[in-house]
Amino acid sequence: MTNPVRRMPGLCLLLLAMLLSACSSMPQAQPRPELRPQEWVSYDGKVMPSQTWAVPVGSKPRGIVIAVHGLSGASSDYWLLGERLPAKGYTVYAYNVRGQGKDPVIADRGDIKSSRQWLRDLETFHLLVRRQHPGVPVFWYGESLGSLICLHTAASRLNARQDPAGIVLASPVAGLKVTVSGFKRFLLETAATLSPRSRYSLGDLAGVDEKNIQVTNKTTHGSQMAVTEHHISSFTLRLLTEIGGLLDTNPNAAKRLRMPVLFLATPNDILSSPDQVQTLFSQVRSPSKRLLWYTRSYHLLLHDVQREEVAQDLARWLDLRAR
Repeated sequence: MTNPVRRMPGLCLLLLAMLLSACSSMPQAQPRPELRPQEWVSYDGKVMPSQTWAVPVGSKPRGIVIAVHGLSGASSDYWLLGERLPAKGYTVYAYNVRGQGKDPVIADRGDIKSSRQWLRDLETFHLLVRRQHPGVPVFWYGESLGSLICLHTAASRLNARQDPAGIVLASPVAGLKVTVSGFKRFLLETAATLSPRSRYSLGDLAGVDEKNIQVTNKTTHGSQMAVTEHHISSFTLRLLTEIGGLLDTNPNAAKRLRMPVLFLATPNDILSSPDQVQTLFSQVRSPSKRLLWYTRSYHLLLHDVQREEVAQDLARWLDLRAR
């Protein structure tokens, strides 16, 4: 007859193995949101690169500018603000948007599960920066897709005590010049449901050659992207439909804005017409709002012939509100 006492070590080993197996299958604790020197951790543990252009050593910033780039962009797109604003007393933070060309997960580039991730990312980054600089006013500067992210985050994610001191919508995506019929939109949304990660270039969807899309006074989208390391050649249908969903709710978002708002726009924008920009501006109910036009520039205002003018206008607007 087997001695029960001799069987105990084997039983203990079995129980220990089961316990270790259970522990390995348990979800691991996510890193807490955090600002690091050249990267940051978002609400869900996602780590993304970022850049900071600080005010001169020994001085306290008058204000902070958080810059959010556009589709197929990167934080490095804001080098001009990084060169001009710190000397005027403003520290500039620019983070790389998830799903774009600097996303560390290559398979995620050109894709997003939900636009809510973009909004929560900006909310998280904003609160981290506020914690880093207590009592200093924080402003947002969003370009193109970044303008949508800023608009909708300000409208729906924060409250009056946490809101930015003001937001700048540069080359705002107020609508699309290219008309998408209801039937074509239905087909796109159905395809996005059935095959959400199918990819298309912007030229494919718009029916134009990207080499002919003017983005600055002297360059086209094709020539710019040919020398841009963070260029994304195609985007998933679900990312494109998520952007479409933000566009649909632009009017409601604009009506909820109460902080100062600055529009920086060009009548030559490839995405939105002047009438669409003017309409979105009129829907903003903030008691302090301003719209500036740059008639010789195209979509990439900070990289075009009037970029110094844009930087100067921005600095003057910040000075009035940083007081």
